[in-house]
Amino acid sequence: MKFAQLALIGVAAAVTLKKPCEEALEVSEEQLNIELDYFSRNFDHKHYDNAMKIYGELAKEGKHPQLSVHTWELYDNAFAFPRVRRYDLVQQHMDLIQHFQDNLNQNFSNQQHVTNFIRVAKAAQ
Repeated sequence: MKFAQLALIGVAAAVTLKKPCEEALEVSEEQLNIELDYFSRNFDHKHYDNAMKIYGELAKEGKHPQLSVHTWELYDNAFAFPRVRRYDLVQQHMDLIQHFQDNLNQNFSNQQHVTNFIRVAKAAQ
């Protein structure tokens, strides 16, 4: 009996995790804005998911902060030469980003809007 218990403890100790544990998220409006900023810059779905988790926790506390991405604003201010901003291809990409960003900001929990926004934004990158 003791041997079986000892063997079970040894097996449990030998188990290794395939994935490392995720960091705990700070639940605050500041962290929410940081995650949204990261998502606006690199379009990583992980940051969107983190922002939605934080928003869910804040909503449980009775807070309802605004959720919005700001990729268009970042891209619009990124041009060193204003003439490049007026190129036709650049203008088309900026218009698409603005359209899909507005759709996402109006209904932030809609996964179709998230997918479309990521697709269009990565194409413009």
